[in-house]
Amino acid sequence: MKKNFIANELKLSYHRNPKLSAEDFKCINNSRLMDRTFRMIWDMEEFEIRESFYALYFNTKLDIVGYRKIADGGLDTVMVDMRLIMSSALLCNATRIAIAHNHPSGTMTPSAADRALTKKIIEAGKLLDIQLLDHIVLTADIYYSFRDEGDF
Repeated sequence: MKKNFIANELKLSYHRNPKLSAEDFKCINNSRLMDRTFRMIWDMEEFEIRESFYALYFNTKLDIVGYRKIADGGLDTVMVDMRLIMSSALLCNATRIAIAHNHPSGTMTPSAADRALTKKIIEAGKLLDIQLLDHIVLTADIYYSFRDEGDF
């Protein structure tokens, strides 16, 4: 019996968020602005309940061309699929990305797994010519910037 094969077409779709202004996404060039932007797009109802992981996608002028929630996790961990991060970057023609995840516990210090993931994303970005600008760890009140702390 012959099987019918159907190839699926992938498309990028844009959904405007009426709560966000285009000006909120222009020239995001430091960790303070990244922190603010991540908090604007984050599902704050779950912020202190479970870990989530988001990515911002930038053009060469450091304007955000897209963002995506990559994953939701549990109380103290979130599994991140590198392919979701990078495929979204490629689909929106991003030249740079920033990533963030939250620590519901309030602990600002990145874990060994956080550091390993950051290195992995940097290496994947090198292959695709996509620069990782920063990895932000968010808590309810403050944030940790890998870039500001010299972690890469």
